[in-house]
Amino acid sequence: MRVSVLHGKEAPGILKRLQGIGVSVQSDELDAVKAIDRLSTDLVYLVPFSLTETDKWPELRVRFARSGRFYVIFGLGLGTLEIMSAARDGAHEVIIDADTDERWESAIVHAGDSQKLWWQLYGGSGDAVTGSILVGRSAVMKSLNGSIDRLGPTNATVLIVGESGTGKELAAEALHLAAGNETFVPVNCAAIPKDLIESELFGVEKGAFTGAVRSKPGLVEEAAEGTLFLDEIGELDMTLQPKLLRFLESHHARRVGSTKEYKCNVRVISATNRDLDRAIDDGGFRPDLYYRLSEVVVTLPPLRHRMEDIPDLAALFIHEFAERSGKNFESLEPELIYKFQQYHWPGNVRELKQAIDRLALLYDGPVMRAAWWEPLNARRDNVAARGTSEPNGGRKSVARTSHEHYQPEFRGLLNRREKLALAAQLLEESGNDLTWVAAQLGIHPTTLYRWRKSGKVKGGN
Repeated sequence: MRVSVLHGKEAPGILKRLQGIGVSVQSDELDAVKAIDRLSTDLVYLVPFSLTETDKWPELRVRFARSGRFYVIFGLGLGTLEIMSAARDGAHEVIIDADTDERWESAIVHAGDSQKLWWQLYGGSGDAVTGSILVGRSAVMKSLNGSIDRLGPTNATVLIVGESGTGKELAAEALHLAAGNETFVPVNCAAIPKDLIESELFGVEKGAFTGAVRSKPGLVEEAAEGTLFLDEIGELDMTLQPKLLRFLESHHARRVGSTKEYKCNVRVISATNRDLDRAIDDGGFRPDLYYRLSEVVVTLPPLRHRMEDIPDLAALFIHEFAERSGKNFESLEPELIYKFQQYHWPGNVRELKQAIDRLALLYDGPVMRAAWWEPLNARRDNVAARGTSEPNGGRKSVARTSHEHYQPEFRGLLNRREKLALAAQLLEESGNDLTWVAAQLGIHPTTLYRWRKSGKVKGGN
């Protein structure tokens, strides 16, 4: 490993300081950083704190971030505020003159090791975000994108299956874009009350029922010559399933309260996180509708089966957050990426995005640190371990027991009754955390809310 000290005038003192540490030191003039992209991966920079206060620093910091170069800021007599400022500027380590030689060596070696890990994770590219709407370099994602490119231009009715949070709507959008259609209309079948979903889908005539003060076109009409995406299709009420089947077969529909039919040419893509084969066996889904919806089935893998995509996804999410909020986040520590890759992500890509957004809200950039994050399950375990009472008004915390070993892969083996029972148990044990419980069960939080509202699930408060 090589160390380059910026500002030649300060190199002699650093050379003396690092004698016997076992790293060679090269003194570079400030202009040498212009060639930063062409330097080898084993080079770590030592940056004097005084440089960060000059007008040259913003450009240099951007060069470091874009090229994946790690740097250590050092200074004489730095106070707490200066050290915090250096850390916010993206320094991997901050060392001061009063630190021991062992501390200097440890900081430099740690920066070098982290830089090597960064290059392994990102493949030597400072821009990990791909141009595809479905981000990922894994073999399974490359295969999925290839399938979408082939299916997009066809008229095939596609059923997208996968756990909650895997990106089923994004896959539907990718199919839509590959087809070149203009209109994309998404519909969450679980979010619309069953007595309104027919009028929402097919439209309603004025006076058809109380409250219908005007005629309204249906969503299928809005999606004409485009794509209608039916998310959570497994939650569609049985009374509407025959009408949807007829529309798929004939492209004819009728508004609620009307005696006339209209024709609408629209491509239908649907998605579900339910096992529809089991739903058919249980009498909750029509087999003929299933066969019509599933001319082609596209399966989205859970995030735990594509961990090599986490660096790309994480980079995408911090860039998206920066654009939305204006907060300065440019990269993630390699150690944080490693921690992400050790977690099983029951909420899949959605949970990863929420984790990154939460860190970006709570902390300042430009580097997202590993020390800021711990898995949600670990936080609950820590609360439970502290005792049965918390300073939250005396509410009792319930330690989780059986579902600590609950494996998300087994969700597909549960029938509806077992899933309802498990939902009640997890709600009780997690303190009524609907989002987390829904992720554990592989269902949408709206579905879990409806189960509780209808009395099918009685857990929680």
